[in-house]
Amino acid sequence: MRNNRLIFGINIGSKWTRVIMVLIIANVSVFMLQLLFSTISSQWFPQSINILTGEQTGYTPAQPWYYPASDKFTKLFWLYPPDTLGHLWLWQFLTYMFLHSTTDPWHLIFNMLVLWMFGNEVERVLGTRRFLTLYFTAGIFAGICCCIFTPGTPIVGASGAIFAIEVAFAMYFPNSTVIFYFFPLKAKYLVMIFAGITIFNCIVPKSGNIAHFAHLGGLIYGFLFVKYSYRVVEYLKKWQVHHQEKELMKDQLLRTKVDEILDKVNREGLRNLTRRERSFLKNASKRYKKHKD
Repeated sequence: MRNNRLIFGINIGSKWTRVIMVLIIANVSVFMLQLLFSTISSQWFPQSINILTGEQTGYTPAQPWYYPASDKFTKLFWLYPPDTLGHLWLWQFLTYMFLHSTTDPWHLIFNMLVLWMFGNEVERVLGTRRFLTLYFTAGIFAGICCCIFTPGTPIVGASGAIFAIEVAFAMYFPNSTVIFYFFPLKAKYLVMIFAGITIFNCIVPKSGNIAHFAHLGGLIYGFLFVKYSYRVVEYLKKWQVHHQEKELMKDQLLRTKVDEILDKVNREGLRNLTRRERSFLKNASKRYKKHKD
């Protein structure tokens, strides 16, 4: 492992990869759409509802002022378990990651800053495909955690996926130095601090607007992905090879049996075949046709 020194505010943009750039642009673009729809909604359909959005929504069960959303765009794409699971709006497990709090721009800014800081190096280690797999599956897992532990609370934000990226970075570059609130810390210690705070907040919940279970889900998933994803891939490859060998053996046995029956036809004629042999030839013909297609 090589040591990197990553510092907030230094060499911004020098380590950008195309995927990180696209993700950041997508998040900012959706944020602008949120602002547009929320502004139109507040101007055309004023309502005195204090809605707490963002991955910053609290653990407290849903209250009347949480729902409906202030605009239809948010209602359609945030993660709100009664809709996501109750109405099978399953796309919300993906789309909620691109929405952020319109009342607190720092929610978006901080998430995108952390994504830029850690995401580039993690992508270089994993490769683009596996990085995107980590990002989106971590976000989905974080959403599932919230559906389980805070089933009445709407959620938006990429924090679950971001926390998974942070864990992955700390596992690949544990001794890299990160400046955290002007204090230099090794990446592994920084993630330990985040994990400790997150676990404490999940065990001892407080009134607030932070989805701690989404953060916890991201932390756990990031660790499991880095630790075991290669093993899962290797297992799937071995299973695929074993399955192919098994199918090949079946084909060989099938062809041997078909040749025996055809030899009998040549010797004794088609009329002398038993019902079982006729059925076997028919099924073999269907199997050959299926493989050919």
